[in-house]
Amino acid sequence: MQIIALENEPSSLRGGQELNLVEICNNLAKRGHKINLVYTREGDLLNQYQHFCDHLVQVNRYVPQRKRLPEIIGFLGDITRDIRKIPVSRDSVIFCNDFSSVFFGSLLSAFRGIPLIHYIQLPGCEFKFKWRPGLAAVDQFIAVSNQTKDSWVQLGMPEEKFNVVYNGVDTEKFKPSENFLVERSSLGISSNETLILYVGRLNRDKGLEVLLKAFALVLQNGIQARLFIVGNPVLEGEEDSQSGREKYKRSLEQLTTDLEIEKQVSFLGHVANTATLYQASDVTVVPSIWPDPCPRVVIESLASGTPVIGSRIGGITEILKPFENWLIEPGNETQLMNALIQVKDWREKEPSVGQRCRKHILDNFSPKKMIDGIEKVLLSVRENRLQ
Repeated sequence: MQIIALENEPSSLRGGQELNLVEICNNLAKRGHKINLVYTREGDLLNQYQHFCDHLVQVNRYVPQRKRLPEIIGFLGDITRDIRKIPVSRDSVIFCNDFSSVFFGSLLSAFRGIPLIHYIQLPGCEFKFKWRPGLAAVDQFIAVSNQTKDSWVQLGMPEEKFNVVYNGVDTEKFKPSENFLVERSSLGISSNETLILYVGRLNRDKGLEVLLKAFALVLQNGIQARLFIVGNPVLEGEEDSQSGREKYKRSLEQLTTDLEIEKQVSFLGHVANTATLYQASDVTVVPSIWPDPCPRVVIESLASGTPVIGSRIGGITEILKPFENWLIEPGNETQLMNALIQVKDWREKEPSVGQRCRKHILDNFSPKKMIDGIEKVLLSVRENRLQ
């Protein structure tokens, strides 16, 4: 089977969506499938794609930038040329990674007579008009959680077209530490300090302000703790400019100053390999205030044997189902403080927690289980089209 993967910017700096796609494509290539990547902007993950892709095809754009007639005419000319340069075979399927590329995917599907699968990693939202024709042409959807599927079905998408396949992570990369104290010492964390970790985009939807306020309350309880915040600002819409990102990060830094916690909070920026950070931490926090579909951070941390406190929203609740006492109401810094205080000493009070965390991931969120599920849908759609 030939898989034509549609990506916007293959960059690890953007988040889990892009990391998921490169791992999915790599694993499908290992199973003998041919991968062609189509993208609009270059990113650091292109180096990985080059190792297993048959073709890398850069196109101009997936959608017109404006609704003016000259822009639309120019876009139609671009898309016609771009579609012609994408290698296609009789057993090809299109694997769309974001709804902004689904219109392009629908045209490629119609012109070349191949099926379209939309991999949904974002919750349903009121559709913009330009996405509707593309979504209507999708043969099958793969959602990363039941909550994500339900949010799209509630907006009118046909439920019979949906499949749910949870994310999986590399459990050989993300595993418990063999030298816990050494790794903590290398990070400058003393034996009597609690290390709290956040990994992800710096974004208002991620609840970082809630986390900082809760952390301040933890310190006010006389607990010695450090907070590591890993990730870069990635905002939405017109706010997502260099100046907008810098402004938002400054606002977070100012909040630490206002709360008088700046000495205990470290903004680490983008970290390519987060495995050591999970291993050295006492608890990871995912304080999202939006319905996070199936955050990789939760799975990576649990696979590393580190508990996760997460918001009771989106797919977080599905991943943390065996650990419901680690769930908090979104936006509630008092609940988050109490949960942090309750969980932080698990290594002394309940050392088996780490093993339970990892076993849960090995049983339910392995990369093999994810690839099996996705491959099954792709093959089924291809066979239905060939009949």
